[in-house]
Amino acid sequence: MESNSLFRLLMAPSNAVCDALRVSDENERGMVRMLVNTLLWMTVGCTVLTIIWVGFG
Repeated sequence: MESNSLFRLLMAPSNAVCDALRVSDENERGMVRMLVNTLLWMTVGCTVLTIIWVGFG
């Protein structure tokens, strides 16, 4: 049950984008979700790594 709520939390930004773009086809929603999640988590990861690099470098 806990993993389901974590999954919903991680997918919330991409689902919001899909809803804002009015994407209804499940295959298209999957592509938009993949794009949004990749961009979001790459941005978060790069930001964290940059902070670590600058902080300890």
